[in-house]
Amino acid sequence: MSTSETTQDTLIPIHLKPEDMTRWSAAWRSTTSALRRAEPYGQSVVLLALRLLYGGFFIQTGWGKLTHLEGTSGFFESLGLPAPFLTAVLVGATELLGGVALALGLGTRIVAAILTFVMMMAIFSAHAGEAFASFTAFTEQAPFPFLVASVLALVFGAGWASVDGLIRFLGRNHSSSGD
Repeated sequence: MSTSETTQDTLIPIHLKPEDMTRWSAAWRSTTSALRRAEPYGQSVVLLALRLLYGGFFIQTGWGKLTHLEGTSGFFESLGLPAPFLTAVLVGATELLGGVALALGLGTRIVAAILTFVMMMAIFSAHAGEAFASFTAFTEQAPFPFLVASVLALVFGAGWASVDGLIRFLGRNHSSSGD
């Protein structure tokens, strides 16, 4: 077998020399170092996309509830929720205003905690019958992606591309300027 051949059961070249390993190791360290430096920016871009997308969805669902209060409160009444009209107003306003705040990245973790609670209540009240039949049934419920987006915003915050990020940046610059 020549030095340029590989074994049948592996694709690792047989002829690797120590200097090749050193070069590969250095390239690997350089690549992973660059990825670690870029990670906060990539995470913020993903969080921005998530916030804009689901913030918009929350705005739509909240607006829909508020502009159709009679139907929404009737549905809430059929679920046996207390004070169905007031609940419809509160849920609609929470989704609408929470969606705006989420899209802007304003008070993100607090807003996300509230939206997470609202989505859990939606799953336990409106979707309880079918949601808990199986994991697949649970993930197919309408509130599930909203719940996931809310939990992600709760855990990771808004990122730097947000009002929260701007407030942190200005606060850091103000405190370091010695004013």
